[in-house]
Amino acid sequence: MDAGQRRPNEPVVASGSAKNPSGDRHLGTARRRSLVVDCLAGAYAGVLVSATHYPRPQDLLGANPPSDKVLHFLAYTILGALTAAAAAARGGWNGPRIGLLALGLALFAAGDEVTQPLFARAVEFTDWLADLAGLVIGVGVVVLWTSRPTAPVVLPTGEPPVPRPGESRF
Repeated sequence: MDAGQRRPNEPVVASGSAKNPSGDRHLGTARRRSLVVDCLAGAYAGVLVSATHYPRPQDLLGANPPSDKVLHFLAYTILGALTAAAAAARGGWNGPRIGLLALGLALFAAGDEVTQPLFARAVEFTDWLADLAGLVIGVGVVVLWTSRPTAPVVLPTGEPPVPRPGESRF
């Protein structure tokens, strides 16, 4: 086999990592996926903060917008799903990990709500409750989806594959 070629079933790891000190240029699919989801979650959070702090939301929403609470719920459902997907791409779920994610998102939502008066917007406790409900649904769906059992995979040799430590199915 030529130098730089991989053997069949050999995992691809990030360049210069402890598992790949030779500096192979291949960036693993899981790492690429993780990076994409991180970027999506970060970009969405930025857009969300901008939209929730815009002084005249009616300019953004047009005529006959949905209820304010529905908008909060939907916006934070998407944020919860994206951040949970980013966390899932980094490994499996356990109680403390879900708890930390939920706490961080709840604090983010509270901070988003309490800073709105700085931009001529009003703080509403019910908006925060709608945010929390959306976060529960968004995070919950991703946790359930990424924690579901999958059908066993068998290699051509007839042996089951050995999972890599920290590998996510997302």
